[in-house]
Amino acid sequence: MARTVLFLCTGNYYRSRYAEELFNHLARRAGLDWEATSHALAIERGKDNIGPMARQTIDALTIDGIAPIGVSRMPAPCTHDALEASEMVVAVKEAEHRALLTERFPGWEDRVTYWHVHDIDVARPDEALPELKAHVARLVCELAEPPHVKLIAPAMWQLVERYAGRVGYKGGVKSEGLSRDPPVIDCSGWAALLLSSAMQAMNDASESNVFNAEEIAAISTWSDRMIEVIETRTGFILEGDRINLESLPRFATIGLRQGGGAWAANHPRPRGITHVVQVVRRPDDGAPFVTESQGWATPYGIRLLPLADWLDISRAWLKSGEAWAVDPFAPGVHRAGAASY
Repeated sequence: MARTVLFLCTGNYYRSRYAEELFNHLARRAGLDWEATSHALAIERGKDNIGPMARQTIDALTIDGIAPIGVSRMPAPCTHDALEASEMVVAVKEAEHRALLTERFPGWEDRVTYWHVHDIDVARPDEALPELKAHVARLVCELAEPPHVKLIAPAMWQLVERYAGRVGYKGGVKSEGLSRDPPVIDCSGWAALLLSSAMQAMNDASESNVFNAEEIAAISTWSDRMIEVIETRTGFILEGDRINLESLPRFATIGLRQGGGAWAANHPRPRGITHVVQVVRRPDDGAPFVTESQGWATPYGIRLLPLADWLDISRAWLKSGEAWAVDPFAPGVHRAGAASY
């Protein structure tokens, strides 16, 4: 029997219906033993809605070649039974739905996963639905993860535990600097070490190589080139203020245009990226952090910050033309037979 993910929104007319239909389409394509349903937390607020499903939802699904199976189903209110029957519950906007869960289903407000996708009164469908699509696609990818993908977090975390707070910063020095006394490394050298270690761990655990030797070697490069290489291989990139806690891939690599003076002319930098950081996750609970090797704030060198804190202190750079995020572990768009979500 398929496991159930329950999507919640306010009226079960627009956002949660889109998430339900898209999830089921992607899950079938990925061969997942999961099925989505959706319900309303305040169905009475949708009394003026026309028809069973929002026209904007139908149009967005149709554009992606998805014929909504539940197009004639009327919105349904959430129930205790529906919550209890679901292995996973996702409310599409925390600011809107946490209070409703607290009021109507006490105790459930801390048992669900929250996203942050605005309703149509705050964001246009062409803004909100692509964001919702990214969330759903990422969820399907996570549920479909083969065992070797679960090695990414521990492979990188053991390096963080070994070196964070113990290694200084020196520009132009890569992993060979870890054997110096005192040890030093630059930002791209640290990111490359983290990524190549995780890629090799995945290869070692799989029956056939997930990454070939050229793909692993290509990671060991300067910051601007690293972002370009990963984008080219995967076909995915986020820019500027689209980089946030909800949208980032689980193990994103982020490049920043931070200047740097004359040394920044040492390599071609089409985007002007001079710094790169890596999202890592604590294996025990999946908590996200950013690790980087940097030389502008004490203590200099390799540091570790909670992802939310890093986003806060980096806000000035998270704008168009200044910051880009890529997904180094996404399926390669040019690799034969690669899945794509």
